Amino acid sequence: MRAHIVKSIFKKELIDILRDKKTLFMTVILPILLYPVLIFLMMYIMNASSTSMAQKELSIAFSEVPNSRVMEKIEALTKEEGKLKIVEVTDYKKAIEDKKISAYVEVIQFDKDVDYKIYVNSSIEDDNEAADRIKTILREHKEELVKEGITSAGLDAKEVLEPINYEVVDVAEKEQVVGYFLGTILPFILIVGILSGAVYPAIDIMAGEKERGTLETLLTLPITNLELVIGKYLAVALSTIVTALLSVLSILFSMVFIFLSNKEMMAANEFDFDVSQLAMPLVITLICLIIFSMIIAAVSMCVCSLAKSFKEAQNATTPIMLIGMILSYSSMIPNVELNSVTANIPVVNVVLLIKSVLTFRYNVSLMTMVMISNVVFVMLSVWLLSKLFNSEEVLFGNGKGFSFLEKRSNIKQGTMPTVSDGIMVYGVALLLLLYVGMYIQLKFGFLGLLGNQVICIIIPLMLSIYIKTDFKKVYSLNIPSIKSVLGAISLWAGVFIIMNLIGALLMFLFPQSQQVAENLSEIIVIKDQFILNLLIVAVAPAIGEEILFRGFIFSSFKREKSCKRAIIVSGVLFGLMHIDFIRIIPTTCLGIVIAYAVYKSGSIFVGMLMHFLNNGLLVASQHFENGMVAEVFKYLEIDFGALQVSNLLILIGTSLALIVIGVALLKWRKQELSHKESPVA
Repeated sequence: MRAHIVKSIFKKELIDILRDKKTLFMTVILPILLYPVLIFLMMYIMNASSTSMAQKELSIAFSEVPNSRVMEKIEALTKEEGKLKIVEVTDYKKAIEDKKISAYVEVIQFDKDVDYKIYVNSSIEDDNEAADRIKTILREHKEELVKEGITSAGLDAKEVLEPINYEVVDVAEKEQVVGYFLGTILPFILIVGILSGAVYPAIDIMAGEKERGTLETLLTLPITNLELVIGKYLAVALSTIVTALLSVLSILFSMVFIFLSNKEMMAANEFDFDVSQLAMPLVITLICLIIFSMIIAAVSMCVCSLAKSFKEAQNATTPIMLIGMILSYSSMIPNVELNSVTANIPVVNVVLLIKSVLTFRYNVSLMTMVMISNVVFVMLSVWLLSKLFNSEEVLFGNGKGFSFLEKRSNIKQGTMPTVSDGIMVYGVALLLLLYVGMYIQLKFGFLGLLGNQVICIIIPLMLSIYIKTDFKKVYSLNIPSIKSVLGAISLWAGVFIIMNLIGALLMFLFPQSQQVAENLSEIIVIKDQFILNLLIVAVAPAIGEEILFRGFIFSSFKREKSCKRAIIVSGVLFGLMHIDFIRIIPTTCLGIVIAYAVYKSGSIFVGMLMHFLNNGLLVASQHFENGMVAEVFKYLEIDFGALQVSNLLILIGTSLALIVIGVALLKWRKQELSHKESPVA
């Protein structure tokens, strides 16, 4: 890759972005104007509404004339406190409905006591305000009566009513309080701004260039596709980063202005803090936003590259905006904090990291996990983008889009799923697993894990039925040979050792993830229920997840000449679905080798067997602490804190030997299939 070529492409695309007025407005003008306007407008409206509500005179009615002392308190209300006007009504329900009165008080007289019932329409602000004023008056009246009763009995009212005193002391620094406030709302605002700043340049550079017919001209130049895509990507990424920087500066200037204009009021309320204390958290926040901007830029370009026109690209990027906005709400959800699981969820990890650093409660290990995961996401996104640019069907808009958008009567029998179908099925399944699956697990506990597998089966099968696909071909429904089965078992055994080594290394580097692993083991294990555990944790995923990943998704990415892309992509997507940082890399390795075995054997049942063995062995290890299974895990166990190099080399050697045997057996089977399919001379 030639740097000067990339630089020329970058300059050309940047000039095009700056020439487009709409893109310039969304990336530069909007971030500068939007946040100050929003902040000041919201403050003005809130202050104006609260002031007008507090000073508004409200009409109320009583069923009968209340106590004279209550009447005195009502008449003594000042304009600043909010006056209450007593009126007479015949039908209080109709009067409240017609807004003639804001509250109706029923006075119920007993021999010695009096009860008050306040009737309001809680959906009306005036009614709620009236109820608060009445309750305040009645509370004061009640306290006076209690004190008078105690005093008349010859007792000290204070000693009786306040035998103890208590006080809540807030030990949080003022900077933490400000940081908590900013950390709750700031991430959402920034994410929305970054999404807007990435989407419009991506649409113009990708779909816009297709529509204008200038992409073909670029491809005739003596440059590689990689140089072209990197140049375009850097332009969109820079535009997105500029939007992020302008958003942060705009918000900071707005907050500083508010602070300076209300400095006297804050000082009077002893709310003074050192702004410089927020410098380091803001720097970390800025770094996170820059990395996140690079992810969004790549993802937006990937989506826009599949569109044939500017309008189609706008429609395609709408889900990105919606998903990004929904995930950014995580900063506002109580008790959702940054941990080893949330540190690997795109958007959520950045949002929660910003919240944690602004409240000075960040963990260096978790911060590192967020940074690493986001860098990985950037690399994956750019890699996927470069692969899309190598496809002429994608570049020139001649490829198939989403099959489900076609009328079913126009779809031919035996249609194969497209890449767009695979991405769509994965996205829908992932969202359903995160939200619906999580709800089912919370409601039904351990048995709720079956709900996840039902989702994995239903989503691809529904689309397969709709597009009239060839089920045997798409889902590789062939009986495997004995050699394929033996090869798959050997390959799985070798990779299982590697997975354990990777897991142990990650546990050593990120010890806080140990708790997550233990919690996961507790969730998936029911003591003395081995068969039930095996069915739910090993058999069900071996069927459901294989149908989704090694069936539909693998087939959607598979090309006639090569299956490398399908093997890698299906494996990576399989790993990402597990979310937990400690499991992503090992499960990605497992997904890749299962996809390889399915491709070589031509049978999804081989993949199901490998998946079952992997999960089944883990279930067995939780139930049988003694015996052969325990001996196997004892042999595989390694402590990187007190590393014995000889044991490590033995494990690596054993793993490589098993992998070589497995690959050889699977290749042997593939060669046999090729000879059978070749025509006889």
